[in-house]
Amino acid sequence: MEVENITIGERVKKYRLTKNFSQQYVAQKIGITQKAYSKLENNEIKMGVDTLIRIAEALETPISNFFDESNKPVVNDFSSRTGGDNIIYKTIQSEEIEKMYKKILEAKDEVINAKENEILALKSIIALKKKS
Repeated sequence: MEVENITIGERVKKYRLTKNFSQQYVAQKIGITQKAYSKLENNEIKMGVDTLIRIAEALETPISNFFDESNKPVVNDFSSRTGGDNIIYKTIQSEEIEKMYKKILEAKDEVINAKENEILALKSIIALKKKS
């Protein structure tokens, strides 16, 4: 089975095209030149998280849409163009996120229960000290 690599720039371009926005329009919205924006989409320059956030806002889409939802790796491929390392982002499926969220809630509930028990114990100590 062959793994399809999709760059972040390709995902950004895909969402820009679905909105029928020009590179010039998005570049203006995020405060860079069209030429620089084109280089971002073509992975010729590295795209920082802050830039990706601004692009998502300009494209009126959640930043998570830039990460493949089919659990295929999404790659920022700088090795061939800029000599940098490949950065691979693997998406977490919504079921996995839900499981993680449930675990966090369970842990929160455990902490709350422990603190409530501590409070009860302290109240008992205070009551005993008042009696003596």
